[in-house]
Amino acid sequence: MFQRLPIHKGYDDPQLSNFYGHVLPFLKRGIPVSIAHIENLGYKNTLADTKILLMTYSNMKPLDGKAHEYLAEWVKKGGILVYNGSDNDPFQNISEWWNQDPNNYPTASAHLFEKLGLGLIPEEGEYKAGKGMVRIIRHDPKDFVLQPDSDRKLFGAVSELYKKSSNGKELETKNSFHLRRGPYELISVMDESISNDPFVINGLFIDLFDPDLPILTQKTVHPGNHSMLYNLDHTPDKKKVSILATGARVSDEAHSSNEYSFIAKSPVETSNVMRIFIPRKPKDCTISYINNNISHDVEWEWDDPSSTVLMKFENHPDGVAVKITY
Repeated sequence: MFQRLPIHKGYDDPQLSNFYGHVLPFLKRGIPVSIAHIENLGYKNTLADTKILLMTYSNMKPLDGKAHEYLAEWVKKGGILVYNGSDNDPFQNISEWWNQDPNNYPTASAHLFEKLGLGLIPEEGEYKAGKGMVRIIRHDPKDFVLQPDSDRKLFGAVSELYKKSSNGKELETKNSFHLRRGPYELISVMDESISNDPFVINGLFIDLFDPDLPILTQKTVHPGNHSMLYNLDHTPDKKKVSILATGARVSDEAHSSNEYSFIAKSPVETSNVMRIFIPRKPKDCTISYINNNISHDVEWEWDDPSSTVLMKFENHPDGVAVKITY
């Protein structure tokens, strides 16, 4: 039940600010944020790895009250809930389960607060609920992002709760994200963050966001930019020829002691740039277009530190036969 009207009876939520008001104060400080769907609270593992849950009904309303039972149980077992909301938007007054017989709650959240033992309309503050804790902030999340530096109240409250629940450990803030997946290094450096420092990584990489697939020993990523690198130190098998990056679909690979061949297919009028790992320097690289079976010289370049060859040629959907001898 997401509220899709940005302006309704004097209440506005420009550009889904009630959603981004929960997310951006943390993302912009380099803290990962994930989303828990309220419909999934009935599955016991939905909040299994959640330490602090941020919640609001300023931009949506629950389909039924069952989710509140699961949520209250999670809090009472030790969960920490931060509820942000003035609960005065006009959608609180629609005819729905929380105000229909036999229920008579003034707002959707009142049902949840009753389950938590906090009364129907608790004031802003911090409350114990079983082994857990509830922090109520009587501001809609949009209030944290529509004006500069308005997010300090939310971030400060969450920081305090995190410190209490982590034996004094502070939230770590930074202006970047760095994610490693196998040989891939994904880096994002944010503007409007805690600093304008660039992110610097050293090693031996293929720059996958550069159309020429250059080999780098250092990559500097500035605020507002992103990078995706292939870390050559994590090449799966350094004794076997393998294609590390390409702009085509590869099939029909064949290996021998001194030759490697394959078929590359991709749309016509597109260029294929590929970086291939080979244990030793090639003697020759050739291609032939399957639709006319004519051999062509191909532009190729060897990089000794990375043991890779860079090849460039025009694609064709019928296929290009590539042969590398070494």
